[in-house]
Amino acid sequence: MWEQLSRGPMTVGELAGLLPVSRPAVSQHLKVLSTAGLVSATPRGTRRIYAARREGLSMLRDYLDIMWRDGLAAYAAVFEQHVQETESSQE
Repeated sequence: MWEQLSRGPMTVGELAGLLPVSRPAVSQHLKVLSTAGLVSATPRGTRRIYAARREGLSMLRDYLDIMWRDGLAAYAAVFEQHVQETESSQE
């Protein structure tokens, strides 16, 4: 859904027409994306126009980069400890 919105703003009906899901499902998904800061909604009459927020994606990428960095650092520490323990038991 974010991919479609990255091409340009759309309404729930327009998005539902492109996807094999119901309008209520699209609305629920948009609510989650909006809460996460990945999309914005602009009221226009009785409809809301949704658009991708690239800065939201940048924030998500920063978060994932930190998560991977920390996860890999923790893995490296455990691996190093295992190597040291293995070397110690072979002596």
